Amino acid sequence: CPYCFDSPELPKHMIVAVGKKVYICLPSFQSLSEGHCLIIPIQHHCAATLVDEDIWDEIQMFRKALVKMFEDKDLDCVFLETNVSMKKRFHMVYECIPLPKELGDVAPIYFKKAIMESDEEWAMNKKLIDLSLRDIRRSVPKALPYFSVDFGLQGGFAHVIENEYKFPRYFGKEILGGMMDLEPRRWRKPMRENFEDQRKKVMQFAQWWKPYDCTKE
Repeated sequence: CPYCFDSPELPKHMIVAVGKKVYICLPSFQSLSEGHCLIIPIQHHCAATLVDEDIWDEIQMFRKALVKMFEDKDLDCVFLETNVSMKKRFHMVYECIPLPKELGDVAPIYFKKAIMESDEEWAMNKKLIDLSLRDIRRSVPKALPYFSVDFGLQGGFAHVIENEYKFPRYFGKEILGGMMDLEPRRWRKPMRENFEDQRKKVMQFAQWWKPYDCTKE
């Protein structure tokens, strides 16, 4: 698994922060926007609905610090989790993508519309689950695959995936990429960056992150 902390496949030079149970790294391919990062459990866990409380709390601690960091740069950020199949046991990735404030303001409208139009026309489960009052752990049953989006510190929406073959893994990134006017290949087939570009990106992020680093407390 390329995300397990002790895996030889994990590009260690992309890691920017390590907590007790969770770490942050940058994508080894071209970022969707500057500051695009991934919050990932150190051990192999498959979904936010399945992790222990202490892991969840640490993910939220990182989320708060990132929101503050981007806020001070006058940016909003959106958090995505896409869990297309419980059977395949993919490693959980909680993805943070910053975007300009004026796009952040309208992001919930775009996501709501896209979720309503996604997947199967006739759904077994409620199409759109509101996460503003109850987080994903109290909104989606443990065994079900789902997509979730949160807007900064605001709970956003979740959608239970009915048909994993009809629900693209890049669903959330496609919506954001469309809002930011990016070329579709940026989320469909993102290009792997060379080592030098990766290093620059990591150094820049590390500089941004330093004053907000919640692992130092």
